[in-house]
Amino acid sequence: MRVDMTHHTDEIVPFKSKNRKVEKSWIDYNGHMNVAYYTFAFDGAIDEFLEQALGIGPSFIREEKKGFYALQTQYRYLQELLLKDSFYISIFVADFTIKQMHLMLQMFDLPGKKTYATCETIMVNVDLQKRRSCRYSESLFKRISELYDASEQLRSSTSMGQPIGLRNKSYR
Repeated sequence: MRVDMTHHTDEIVPFKSKNRKVEKSWIDYNGHMNVAYYTFAFDGAIDEFLEQALGIGPSFIREEKKGFYALQTQYRYLQELLLKDSFYISIFVADFTIKQMHLMLQMFDLPGKKTYATCETIMVNVDLQKRRSCRYSESLFKRISELYDASEQLRSSTSMGQPIGLRNKSYR
């Protein structure tokens, strides 16, 4: 099944996932959403983005025998999510090459005023028969380029590429 890609780029930048609600089974012993479920929610939103914004979800994989693998991912947990809190995830293309795509994801409360968490991920296009990275098709490269161009303001106003480490050196 192919997705109709005739919608305008500005209608899906940033892409917004379906609304989700924290379930009881997602709560850990600290009384908030367990880190594994942040990954689960972000991964589900990426699947939605790939299918709806790029037309390269499960149907594309079956037909073209190409798919995306995550190469690197970094999460930032900014606010707690508690039982029954509702949220959505926005996604935009932060950067890309002929084989890779850097996505920026932000998890928001439903009014969109509070950021619960962020996720940056770098994905690579893979030929699933050869199990090697490969170039995007010309049409897919063009679509990613359009989404990237439409995300210019988001890139300049979003904190990305945060280093990981301790600010103060501890005493031993």
